Amino acid sequence: MNKIAIEEAFAVKGVEEYTPQLHKLREFRQCEAKLHDLTDMRIRAMDEGELEMMVLSATSPSIQGFKDPGLEVETAMAWNDYIAGAIEGHKDRFRAFACLPTRYPDAMTRELERSVKELGLVGGLVNGYDNAGDLPAVYYDAPEYLDFWKKAEELDVPVYIHPRTVPDDRVTTYQPYPELKGAAWGFHIETAEHVLRLIISGLFDKVPNAKVIVGHMGELLPFWCWRTDHRIQREGWDGEVAAANGRPRELSVSEYVKRNVYVSTSGCFNTPMLEHVLQVMPLDHVMYAVDYPYEDPAEGNEWFKTLDYDQDVLSAIGYGNAKKLLKL
Repeated sequence: MNKIAIEEAFAVKGVEEYTPQLHKLREFRQCEAKLHDLTDMRIRAMDEGELEMMVLSATSPSIQGFKDPGLEVETAMAWNDYIAGAIEGHKDRFRAFACLPTRYPDAMTRELERSVKELGLVGGLVNGYDNAGDLPAVYYDAPEYLDFWKKAEELDVPVYIHPRTVPDDRVTTYQPYPELKGAAWGFHIETAEHVLRLIISGLFDKVPNAKVIVGHMGELLPFWCWRTDHRIQREGWDGEVAAANGRPRELSVSEYVKRNVYVSTSGCFNTPMLEHVLQVMPLDHVMYAVDYPYEDPAEGNEWFKTLDYDQDVLSAIGYGNAKKLLKL
């Protein structure tokens, strides 16, 4: 069956000069030609994977990892103009998420609105924290980002939080093992922690209709939110203690995950994982994705064809949920 894939990367030529980190990433070097290509190789891969449409986004770390934070605003606008123009003649096959200048919350808010209203982009995508210029990392639970989240809620568009590696100066237990710093492990820990920061901060009581998408079967959250709630409650971090800390919450972590978080299957062609996600998440919060070009649409398609679910479930995951959420 034809599907919509919602976490599919592209790169503007020369991006590695803005984000030198890309020189170190093995997967970027392996996929560079496919990242730059928006039609020939990509459309062939889509056809092989029975993808009716891809929703494109700038490959990680994008704006959030710039060596010069002063270039964020103008470059985000230029890249959004570029991708909107590139897909204009191919709207039957492509849509895109906007790049956002996250170091500057006011500009970030304006660019989301411009990208949605003027360029027709379907929401925003951020590649985790912003440490552009090697400045201290900022996360979007900070109070100065509240107006941004209110704007996303007002526009009724989702914000995709895509992974990136932890900052080089952050000590982790897997620091000696570079193969664990990226998509094999560290990506998902970093992103799950970012979403938990949003939840624990009380953000989703202030913007109850905000929508966050995370990839890779939910970046561990559907598998761990029960345990998180269990220990928060057992240790007494909720209720009056949370209120006294300035971040009261009406719901449990699990309830916010089910209400405000949407997940995609990007890069996780694994049936037991999907079965658990469908037990935890509402069906209409689960969507198909490949993670092209880092993953193969044909491989994802072969996996999808093995799924033994009713046709209405397959249609919702493969196509319908993304169409509704992104207003395609």
